[in-house]
Amino acid sequence: MGFDWRGESYKTLGGAFRDARVDLGAVDYAQYVRLSTCNREEVFFFATETDCARTRAALTYLFRIASGLESMILGEYQILGQVKDAYRAACAQGHVGKELDRIFRDAITCAKRVKTELDIGAVPPSVCRAGMDVVDASAGIAGRRVFVIGSGRTGSLAAEIAAERGARSIAVCNRSPERARRLADALGAEIVPYESRYGRIASSDIVVSATSSPHTVIEAARLELAGPVVFLDLASPRDVEPSVAELPGVTVVGIDTIGELAAGDGAECARLVAQGMKIVEEAVGKTEEWLNGL
Repeated sequence: MGFDWRGESYKTLGGAFRDARVDLGAVDYAQYVRLSTCNREEVFFFATETDCARTRAALTYLFRIASGLESMILGEYQILGQVKDAYRAACAQGHVGKELDRIFRDAITCAKRVKTELDIGAVPPSVCRAGMDVVDASAGIAGRRVFVIGSGRTGSLAAEIAAERGARSIAVCNRSPERARRLADALGAEIVPYESRYGRIASSDIVVSATSSPHTVIEAARLELAGPVVFLDLASPRDVEPSVAELPGVTVVGIDTIGELAAGDGAECARLVAQGMKIVEEAVGKTEEWLNGL
């Protein structure tokens, strides 16, 4: 018995993925999960003829994908949602037995551990700095009222840069008040309750959002702005709803605006991947041990 996969990547055209499906042919396995992401479509299956080496390679590949270690933007959170959706769909269709059930649940657990322990979904420091440079060039940070939503590695760095560049005031906001308090104490910043974020946005000149939320954090319909505002969205998936950019006096700077720098600092990415792979290898070993015991 063993676990394996097969699949194809979408062709690229002009730097963007072509809107087309990849034909993987008929699937003849009793247990399989079809996974579609932004740049690939693959089938993961449980079969009788797969050897141990292929099983370990397939497990490692799936766990890497779920953890965001195969994504164009390291640690992209959206990919875990796609893995969950594919697993749930296969369960609903009756294509998941005890083996694939355990494999996919282990992959999801591993991905959550990678994200929690390494804060790997945060953009690299070079991207954060590049984004703040863009904001500084377009609106100027000195003398401005800056509001930072998210007190993780990226949000903290953005707040520190704002302080270094002479922001008139800095306010921070996080779902966890304790984390926001540590950052506020370090910078002499004001703490804003998460549920009060829209009121603070209305009185800010620059808003930086860098949360790990899988959902939109700033919605256009809830904004009441008194003047021009620059939004810097450093989250993946986006914190700022796309339609916010259509509001009068609003400028939105996102990871895509920053361009190729979204690939991040090579050394930092390599370090995080290496740490993530240690977690993946440990998790794969436990799953493989369980499979071998069947």
